[in-house]
Amino acid sequence: MTLTLTVPLSNNNEGQTRHFTASLKWKRLYAKALAGHKAAPPVYPQRITITRILGKGERLWDADSVLRGSAKQLIDALKDAGFMTDDSPRYITEVFGKQDASQRPAGPAIKIEFERAKL
Repeated sequence: MTLTLTVPLSNNNEGQTRHFTASLKWKRLYAKALAGHKAAPPVYPQRITITRILGKGERLWDADSVLRGSAKQLIDALKDAGFMTDDSPRYITEVFGKQDASQRPAGPAIKIEFERAKL
């Protein structure tokens, strides 16, 4: 399954601060973007690929920054919307982060791909 949200992904790492308000801001943004995308959680393990689609004027990040910042809040919002039972290793075996600078007119956006994990 593939899902595209027309919201940005942040790498500023404010999702991991000691105060919860910055983290909550991103989780609420993603929850609002997911409002029309409810799902029944699968009972099998999944792997997730999160692709940051760059918008006009945005630059590529270092590869190690793609899953930093607000990616955790995105996954929490996906869990709350029913795309997974839990984000524990039992249900999510791997998460990959990518960037796509070839679709700038569609960005900023986030493409989320779910696939059944091969165990």
